[in-house]
Amino acid sequence: MNDAIICCVDGSESTNVICEYAAWIAEKLNAPITLLHVIEKDEHPAISDLTGNIGIDSKEYVTEALVKVEGERSRQMMTQGKAILAECAALLEKRGCSDVQLLQKHGTLKDILADLENIRLIVMGRRGSEHVVGSQLEDIIRLQKKPVLVATECFKMPSQIMISYDGSEASYKSLTHLADGSFLKGLTCHLVMVKGDAVALQTAQNILQKAQVTLKVQHLNDSSVTDALCKYADDNAIDLTIMGAYGHSRLRNFFIGSHTTEMLMKSRQPLLMFF
Repeated sequence: MNDAIICCVDGSESTNVICEYAAWIAEKLNAPITLLHVIEKDEHPAISDLTGNIGIDSKEYVTEALVKVEGERSRQMMTQGKAILAECAALLEKRGCSDVQLLQKHGTLKDILADLENIRLIVMGRRGSEHVVGSQLEDIIRLQKKPVLVATECFKMPSQIMISYDGSEASYKSLTHLADGSFLKGLTCHLVMVKGDAVALQTAQNILQKAQVTLKVQHLNDSSVTDALCKYADDNAIDLTIMGAYGHSRLRNFFIGSHTTEMLMKSRQPLLMFF
């Protein structure tokens, strides 16, 4: 795996959409794609363990039966997962993505992602299937130090993007990284700051103008950063929001809540989060 885009698929309704966003961003970044399907341990056994309620002679037989049932369920989940990976690979091939790698793992998604090396970016859905990817979303975003693209339920080819800029060192670093690459080419970029320092916003504007990015700049004043960004995105037909993730201290998040969490809950656009 070499600076791959990790596309997390689980067979939910948003799986095809996740693949579409992965194909789009892989083309923008000229990066390979690895499809990842995770078989998570089911906390509920296929059959309740009744060995404590039966005679001694029967316990060994029932235990063997339980092991067989659990083994068969695991094999079925593996087969289903391989079918999901094959279907997603075929979709990506139609979108012009060649040399797609397929990866199936047992465990939890957050632990597996933490163990993978040379990840360039992760694409995943806001919602998952029965064993939801979405249930681990916040943990994954908090733990990962790589960009995460959180897809919505419908795919729309991004043309208008919004960069939420707060003037922090982390957001400045992310902005310069974006400006130096090819990601913003061909896109209309809305640079938006809610409250914050006008001088810092001007500095960011200069960086993007120097990179010859098609640019619109807006300095908003609203009591809620999240509400202001969501309203701007809806009013200006934004297709993708780029923002920093969990940039504040844990203590501050404890008292006033996390801006990242609010955006995950309220935004109707996909989110690309940097650290």
